[in-house]
Amino acid sequence: MDVNIDFGKRMDKIREEMEKVGIDVLVATRAKSINYITGAFVPWRSVVLVSKDGYVGLNTILHDFSRVLDDSWLDNVTGTGPVPGMELWEVTARQMEENGMDKGIVGIELGHSPRVMMGYIMATERDFIVDSLPGATFKNACAVMDRVMYIKEPAEIKLLRQSSAIADAAQERVKEELYIGMSEMEIAGIGEMEMRRLGSEYHWAVTGSSEIASGYRSCYPFGGCNPPTEKIIQRGENLMVDFHATYKHYYSDLAHNYILGKPTVEQEKLGDAYTAAAEKLVESMKAGVKIADVFKTVNDELKRSDYEKYTVPCYGHGIGIIGHEWYPAIMDNDEFRDIVLEENVVEVAFLQINVPGVGGMRLEAEVLVTPKGGEMLNKIPIRPTVLDL
Repeated sequence: MDVNIDFGKRMDKIREEMEKVGIDVLVATRAKSINYITGAFVPWRSVVLVSKDGYVGLNTILHDFSRVLDDSWLDNVTGTGPVPGMELWEVTARQMEENGMDKGIVGIELGHSPRVMMGYIMATERDFIVDSLPGATFKNACAVMDRVMYIKEPAEIKLLRQSSAIADAAQERVKEELYIGMSEMEIAGIGEMEMRRLGSEYHWAVTGSSEIASGYRSCYPFGGCNPPTEKIIQRGENLMVDFHATYKHYYSDLAHNYILGKPTVEQEKLGDAYTAAAEKLVESMKAGVKIADVFKTVNDELKRSDYEKYTVPCYGHGIGIIGHEWYPAIMDNDEFRDIVLEENVVEVAFLQINVPGVGGMRLEAEVLVTPKGGEMLNKIPIRPTVLDL
C-alpha cells in the first residue's frame, strides 16, 4: 500500500503547538513522539530535538543508527553509545549548545505511566540536561505531541484501516482452525502467522504479544492482560483472543470472544450484557462528546444489567503509531474526563467484564470518531461467536 506522509506539514503542526505552549525547543523522549517525528521504528532509548527555527534531529544507539537512518525521512541522525563523549545525553547537550538551543525555554516530556514503552524522561537524564544547560529554562511539554497526535491525518487513518483488516483476518483464521484440545500458544501462533503473512511487522511487547485466555484464565477478577500459556481449551469454555497487528508502524488492537459449545444460561446472560454495553460504547464515541459522558453512558448500561461490579472501569485508550497506546483513555479521572472527542480521532473501544465461575469477555476494536458516532475500523461483529466444536 502506497501511503504518503507529509512530514513537512507534520513538523509545521508540531511547531505550532510548541508556540502555543511557549517553548523554543522540544526534547522528545517518548516512543510515540520519536516514531511519529522520524517515521521510523526506533526501539532504543533515544532523543529527538525539534527547534522552532527549523532544526530536527534524532540521537539513537549506534548499532541501529544505519538502519534507522535508512528508514527515516531525516538525514540528521546521530549514533550514540555508553562510552565517554558518545553517551546519549552528552551528545544531546553538545548539539543543543552548538545549534543555539542552550538558552530559552526547553520542553521535556515529563510524567509517569504504567506502560513500559512510554519513555518519559528519567530523573537522572533530566538532572544531567538541566545541569549541562544552565542558561535554559525547562518546562513539561507533553501536551505538544499529545495534541498533535490526537487527531489523525488521512494517511494515518488509511494505515489504521489496513492494520485493522489484518487483525480481522487473523481472527477469521483462528475461527476456521479452532478445535478442542488446542493450546492457547497454538492459537497465538495461528493468528500471528496470518498477520505476518498479510504484512504485520510487530505484535507488541507490552502484554506478551498476542493475548489468549480460555476458561478460568479468561475471568481473573479485573484481569486485562493474558499472555498465552500451554493451557488446553475445553468444551464449554469462554475463549478470549486479542491480536495486535502493526502495519507500517501503525497499530491495531482487536479482541474477540468465543464460546466453545452450547452456552449456559449464565454465559448467554453475560454475552447479552457485554454486547449491549459494547454497542453503547461505540455509538457514544461521537465528535463533540466529552470523555466523561462516554464513560457515563457505558457505566449506566452496566449498572442496568448489574455487571458494573465485574467490569474494569476504563472503556478505551488511544491508538496510532508504535508507542501511542494510551492518550487519551476513556476514564472518569482528572486527566481525561474533560477532553472532547473530535472528528478523525481514533480510539480503541475497550470493555472487560470478568465473572468468576462463568467467564470473561473483552472488546478491543479501533473506532473512528465521526459527527454521527463511532465507526468501527475492525469489521468482526461485537457479539461473541458461538462455536459448536
